Amino acid sequence: MKMASHFPSIGLSQFFQLPLNVWITRTSPLSILRLYLYLLGVFYFVLQGKDRVKIFSSLNFILRHRLTFVHFCRNVLQAFGGIFEHYLEKLLMGHRNFAQMQNFLGKRLTVENRHVLDQAAKQGKGGILVTGHFGAVEYLPLALSLSGYKIAMIVKFKTEALRRQLMKRAAELDIILIDAEQNKVVFKALDAIKQGRLLITECDEFSKWIRHKSEKVSVFGNRVSRDKTLDLFYRKAKVPAMLGLMKRRNGGYVLSITSLANGSEKVSLAKKAWDCLEEQILAEPYQWYQWKDAAVELAPFIENGRMNENYQPQGVPAEDTAFAGNYS
Repeated sequence: MKMASHFPSIGLSQFFQLPLNVWITRTSPLSILRLYLYLLGVFYFVLQGKDRVKIFSSLNFILRHRLTFVHFCRNVLQAFGGIFEHYLEKLLMGHRNFAQMQNFLGKRLTVENRHVLDQAAKQGKGGILVTGHFGAVEYLPLALSLSGYKIAMIVKFKTEALRRQLMKRAAELDIILIDAEQNKVVFKALDAIKQGRLLITECDEFSKWIRHKSEKVSVFGNRVSRDKTLDLFYRKAKVPAMLGLMKRRNGGYVLSITSLANGSEKVSLAKKAWDCLEEQILAEPYQWYQWKDAAVELAPFIENGRMNENYQPQGVPAEDTAFAGNYS
């Protein structure tokens, strides 16, 4: 515990993106890099007990009623593995040879329900592609670009070096990156949609939700104030909306597309997107890496020790599907 008290106050993302780790990303074989980052991640969480406890508490709170003890423990280990894999993918996208990354992903990518993307593209009015902190989301813009779609994405950069690298790489593929920390984000996003682009935005960053005063959404069975950002985009743009998730599958990646709204129907896109994402999270908990943020969002419910009374978790598999294949 003494050791933990002297550990620098640095976030996991910044920790993984320290200059030494960037250098190792550029120079090491993928198998060695993965092993190194996983060990580094274990080291981080051993010392950062508060973050580890938050992740475990939200996993326990959300999954404990559905899983056997052994299955729950396996999901916990896989959830931490999914977090480490995410930062591996982030480093690869930011700092690996870009031509190699395009070739790597192009050979391993499958698009599920591509017709939903094609229908939106044919209309020429753009669209809203909602995603989450799920699976290989760092590869999502590249996957869409390699598949021939014009895109824009709202992003938040944790380091200046990563911002410069990704901006440069995005320009090569005609991808517009909108910095979430700069001014006029909504204006820039709507303008990108008017250009006929698919706007990629996440729906599960709870700390960034702009809350409705009265409207609620169920987050794993617990009623919380709903975000209204997606509803604003949908109401203003009047374009098709869909959920897009990059699922890791046996050494490859499946870009799974689900239609959410056609642009004219009156729905809460924020609610519909979250409900659909939650279903996927419960089906594959280890693909999601917002467990720490979920612990903060659901803190009052976790402290009470129970969910809303009538909630019955659905979709958590009785057995795990393969989590990690051969990514080399």
